[in-house]
Amino acid sequence: MQRPNANKRLLAGFGIGIVALAVGLAVGLGTGAPWSGSSPTPSPTSVALESPSGSARATAEPTATPLDSATPSPTVALSPTASTKPTTAATPWTPQLPTMLAAIGDSYSQAWSVSPSYTRDHPVFSWVVGTAKGDGVFSLRERFEALGARLTVVDAATSGKKMSDAWRQAAAVVTAAAMLPPGSTVYVTFELGTNDLCDEPMTTATDFETQLRSAVSLLRADLPAGSRILMLSVPDFSHFYDMTQADPSAMAILNAHPDTCPPFLGSDSPYSLQEAEATLVSYDSILVAVCGEIEATDGPSNKLHCRSDATLLAERDFEIGDLSTVDYFHPSLSGQAKMAEAAWKAGYWSTVPLPLVAAAVTPDGGPGESGTTAVMGLATSAPLFFWRGRRRRL
Repeated sequence: MQRPNANKRLLAGFGIGIVALAVGLAVGLGTGAPWSGSSPTPSPTSVALESPSGSARATAEPTATPLDSATPSPTVALSPTASTKPTTAATPWTPQLPTMLAAIGDSYSQAWSVSPSYTRDHPVFSWVVGTAKGDGVFSLRERFEALGARLTVVDAATSGKKMSDAWRQAAAVVTAAAMLPPGSTVYVTFELGTNDLCDEPMTTATDFETQLRSAVSLLRADLPAGSRILMLSVPDFSHFYDMTQADPSAMAILNAHPDTCPPFLGSDSPYSLQEAEATLVSYDSILVAVCGEIEATDGPSNKLHCRSDATLLAERDFEIGDLSTVDYFHPSLSGQAKMAEAAWKAGYWSTVPLPLVAAAVTPDGGPGESGTTAVMGLATSAPLFFWRGRRRRL
């Protein structure tokens, strides 16, 4: 005969066993156990990481900020089981932002006579180093600073100079670069050749190449590792010739000054247009070839890089309004704007999103004058000229 308390304990134990069995079945079915006959449903976290499109993917991918730029990329929140390596499709690699921006060039880089109100050198309107607000020119300097770069700026460009001055300007750049802290890099814009083409006599292709290589050898030897050069083409004066010939206002100015870059613009030249065009082609070929040699020789080891684009960087997209009404030879503010945009596209950071910049542009290139219009991320500049002897010089 069993005792009453023993019977109660037996019934309680049996009840607990039944409950445990029911809970086990429910958990197994709810989690998609291997024997349940149904596939598992992805959790919300795994959907956000694996979905090829939609807002969930957008929250998981990092933004396209330079991987090694001065401005750190935002932190992306991932689940403990997700990979923290960003996808290359979402974040294309770009080099670190430069520590120094250096300009080698002539009056095109100095924003000479950007308008009748701003004659002679006005580098604050320059496509490279410009800093003026409301001028419409979103310069390379302003773009880098918008991305967070803290730049040392070396403006070695000098109005009126030819390729023979390239070595002096390069020496100024490498001297300044030697004072940078370890790990710094330099971005050099190289814009020379216009005065060689517009002078009398024109610089021979042989001398042009020798002078260019002399300057480049200095940059290759003394710039810090990882530095970069952007090699601009000589402006497409054949295109300038076509534009000005079709514009009565331009022809009136140029007829009054026949010594303005003949035979493309002025008429006072011993050269035929065909001879001048052949020299222009030779100059551009030399610039592209030397730049290519730098990239092929020094690029693989990250010692020095160089880029050029004979079409994009030759001002072939200029319209008559992009030339100065002062001389129809130098860029206007809108011309400086186009140069900045083309140089940025041809450079190394063109895939990095830039903040929109509103700039005021006036018909005659004078900031703050009547007739301003808002332009987003574009700059306009007026031309400028430089007298040396009887020739207007860049």
